[in-house]
Amino acid sequence: MNRILKHAGAALSIVLLANTMAKADVKLQDDTILSDKPTFIVTYVEADVASADAVKNLIEQQAAASKSEDGNLRFEALQRIGQGNHFVILEAWTGPDARSAHAGSDHTTAFRNALEPMLYAPYDERPHVGLVAADPAALPAGNDETVYVITHADIIPPEQFAPCDRQVNASGPCGNEMMTGLAEFGRTHAGNLRFDILTQSNRGNHMTVVEMWDSAASQAAHQVTPEKKAFRNELSGIPAEGGVNADPQFVLNMLTGSLYDERLYTSIGN
Repeated sequence: MNRILKHAGAALSIVLLANTMAKADVKLQDDTILSDKPTFIVTYVEADVASADAVKNLIEQQAAASKSEDGNLRFEALQRIGQGNHFVILEAWTGPDARSAHAGSDHTTAFRNALEPMLYAPYDERPHVGLVAADPAALPAGNDETVYVITHADIIPPEQFAPCDRQVNASGPCGNEMMTGLAEFGRTHAGNLRFDILTQSNRGNHMTVVEMWDSAASQAAHQVTPEKKAFRNELSGIPAEGGVNADPQFVLNMLTGSLYDERLYTSIGN
């Protein structure tokens, strides 16, 4: 019995610690402090194919109900292009308290309970703070032509800040500088409506890139610009101008712990 209580206490401590971390400013390895105001939430929803339409309707209803809540700055519902049973929910709140009030609301509880039987993966909710993020209230609304790109970036911790040994030049640019630069040049490309880099609150080397483009053509054109190609090369630990590794079938020096997996979405429930 004591052992059970001990494990239960440890589990509760972990939950409380996670909640505390999610409700605090984030300190990076270089001592930069990222404010938790606003608070951003990125949630991935993966549903049974047969339930895609029902899940879409639930998410649209949740978005409509949430936009009118105190402290909400933005609440966007997205459906993946080419895989319509995958969804993303993007939230922005004035701070952790407003977000917590929303999370504990009756309509949010009802939404999650209704959603659960139709999911084949857990409701994957990730709290973030802004590394490079525009004012959520000042961003344009998406429409049927808007293409959203959501990318999870996992920078290996030693590669976030100089010296970064996997980079061609150890003095940089290293992971965080590269991510900041990505937003800076991405915002200058034709058709860009938004280019934010969000840092995960409880894991400072994990980031979410949120892009909005006025059309699929604009997003495709961005992909092949010299700046974007250089970013992808440097993320792989090879020179910005490109080149072939000694072993062309194996990239030795990736700065990331996962694929840079860009996923395209369209807005729903506008």
